[in-house]
Amino acid sequence: MQRKKKIAGYDHPIASEKIYDVPAIEFARRIIERNPYDHIHIPILTDKTGINEFKLKVCFRELFNASPYQYRLRLCLEKAKVLPEETDDTIDQIAPKVGFDTYNGFSTALKKAYNIAPTEYRNRISARRASNCQ
Repeated sequence: MQRKKKIAGYDHPIASEKIYDVPAIEFARRIIERNPYDHIHIPILTDKTGINEFKLKVCFRELFNASPYQYRLRLCLEKAKVLPEETDDTIDQIAPKVGFDTYNGFSTALKKAYNIAPTEYRNRISARRASNCQ
């Protein structure tokens, strides 16, 4: 039976043998959050945090319920939902600003996460703005 311990700041208990890895995993999270739009690779994270790839992936998932890649993607998509409201940039202009190389990659990720295409999302926002102005 695996022993777990509750750590302040986390909703769920952490396996006792992973508690020593928490500072390195937190550092990895801060690196990702500092600039989520850059494609940070796992080997770079392991070099910067001093933790091996297996531990990084397993512990990150346990602490944040997502892999480092999924966590980064979630941050990018959260920003991607806000930019059409804040700017008049086209979807093609927004995609690279939120870490996507192509419109297709951006569109696919947004559809998968929120079940809506970027242009449809932009159209809904435009319609909301128009109805608020009347």
